[in-house]
Amino acid sequence: MNLQSHSDEKWVAETFASLSLEQQVAQLMLPTIAGGDEHVQHLADLIPQIPVGGVFLSSGTAEQHRRHVALLQEASPLPLLVAADLEVGPGEIIPDTVFFPEGLAVGAAADTDDAYLLGKAAALYGRSVGINWTFSPVVDLNINPDNPVTNTRALGDDPDRVIPLAAAVIRGIQEHGMAACAKHFPGDGVDDLDQHTTTSVNSLPLDKWKQLHGRVFSSLYRRGVLTTMVGHIAFPAFDPHLDRRRAPRPATASRRIVGDLLRGELNFDGLIVSDDMNMGGVAGYLSQSERMITALAAGHDMLLFPNLPDDYHAVLAAVRSGRIPAEHIHAAAARVLRLKAVLGLHRRESPFSPEPDAEEKKLLSAAARRIARNALQLVRDFNGLLPLRDLPAGAKVLTVTLAADGVELPLVDEELGRRGYQVEHLRNPHDSLFHLRARNYEAVFVNFAFRATWCHGSVRSIGAHNQIFMHSFYSEHPRAVFTSFGSPYHLRVFHTLPNYINAFSICPESQRAAVAAWFGEIPMNARSPVGNLERTRW
Repeated sequence: MNLQSHSDEKWVAETFASLSLEQQVAQLMLPTIAGGDEHVQHLADLIPQIPVGGVFLSSGTAEQHRRHVALLQEASPLPLLVAADLEVGPGEIIPDTVFFPEGLAVGAAADTDDAYLLGKAAALYGRSVGINWTFSPVVDLNINPDNPVTNTRALGDDPDRVIPLAAAVIRGIQEHGMAACAKHFPGDGVDDLDQHTTTSVNSLPLDKWKQLHGRVFSSLYRRGVLTTMVGHIAFPAFDPHLDRRRAPRPATASRRIVGDLLRGELNFDGLIVSDDMNMGGVAGYLSQSERMITALAAGHDMLLFPNLPDDYHAVLAAVRSGRIPAEHIHAAAARVLRLKAVLGLHRRESPFSPEPDAEEKKLLSAAARRIARNALQLVRDFNGLLPLRDLPAGAKVLTVTLAADGVELPLVDEELGRRGYQVEHLRNPHDSLFHLRARNYEAVFVNFAFRATWCHGSVRSIGAHNQIFMHSFYSEHPRAVFTSFGSPYHLRVFHTLPNYINAFSICPESQRAAVAAWFGEIPMNARSPVGNLERTRW
């Protein structure tokens, strides 16, 4: 991390020299502020005793974010890093702002200019509520279609596509005053496990890893991404250790992976942050205090979601006893301070930047709309149904959403209604006689919305709702249209569908774009950012 001026270097040096060992350890803690005003006030009261280096912010209104950030920044003797997941721009974290399509749609659209604007939107809107660090972009590779962590969050499975798009997002973020974070090292997306619940495994041989994940991460490190996140992902080609349960060691607990590979061979000199230290991928491997101690000894600079004050005191005791070398703490605290100086936080100006102006908002919204439209892929249309040009005006149509965790697609129905159709809707119907019901509608739109969702465990269409495929209604119905707004791989299971469209995202603009495409108003010419869309199991 290069500082811009001698005064920045001086601030880092003088501030570091002023910190006690206890304060240095505190700088490595990155707790969450989810939980409302009472939780935030509790953290503000704790900061004078444990001056944490930063906080993580989750969903809330812009007014709530500003109130919470202002309270915590005021309580902190040093400026705080304020992190959030802005993977799809600001829309998921700050309501009523622009909501970009998910990473796989960005990969399908394959436009680096619009990818840059995604990063810019994250930075401009995020900084307006006090966020100065985003845990994005996701640069894992979608190698396994059943991986539940990457999937729609990833940019694709090909480094030649992922690297320029990720680099563009990072430039958009970092050129507008926010730190980006390439995640999740050493690379998720190889197995079908969820590191939220258990240690996932990147089982690639070392030479293959270097061609794939290694190439992506090393390229982005050379291009200057300021931070990287280590995931709870075992990498046996580099660290083959198994414990007495024959459980593989997650990267977050591996000095070989964090110190020797990431910091050593790849020569990354930015800040290394762990993923959530309460996730099953590490919590199932080590006890609470042990995982914090082990992660810092492995070479992390900051720990995400420590349980304060217990984890702080456990780490401090480990440093005093020599279990964690003091020089590790010194180096990590110095990197935390350097990142703050790179972002200009040490100048202690307002933590809030102005919101984007009207022209910028228009520009950023247009980019989100273009990505959604340019991401549409017509994978197959064996019956020549699309686009729908013969659907009678005012026809009664049915939309069916197949999804997990309460996901809905309300704008699909809204857009159909706006075009004059009578819309009825079902979500996850448990109906083995669906083929009889379908006859009552001029068109049936079946929409898959399974995507990467933590702790859900699958991105496949699994459940009683699959009873609608009993009797195979689409083999008789003249207008049955199948679209995936999430995982693009459903043809691997439903390989007899007559038509299939990938939108790669559930965001509002993707919903609008799909309906427009059904009626031929926009093309569906995207090239998929992932392969294996139709591979069968035999």
